[in-house]
Amino acid sequence: MIPALLTALGALFSAVGKIFEFLYARNLANAGKVQEQLDALRRQVKDAQIAVAAREAVRASIAANPDGVSDDDPFRRD
Repeated sequence: MIPALLTALGALFSAVGKIFEFLYARNLANAGKVQEQLDALRRQVKDAQIAVAAREAVRASIAANPDGVSDDDPFRRD
């Protein structure tokens, strides 16, 4: 009777161990997805900061020379 009980208890612990391994692996996969999303958001913030800086540079240029046209404007018609 004791060997059967030990066998059943061993099987139970083995099943619980497998469940914890599965949950741990799933948690790592979710953490990887979250990290990828965070990296994508960081890239978007960086791009937005570049765009804001460019907009501010244009505003400063217009404020410094309101009557002029930008000399290096590639879309200017001659």
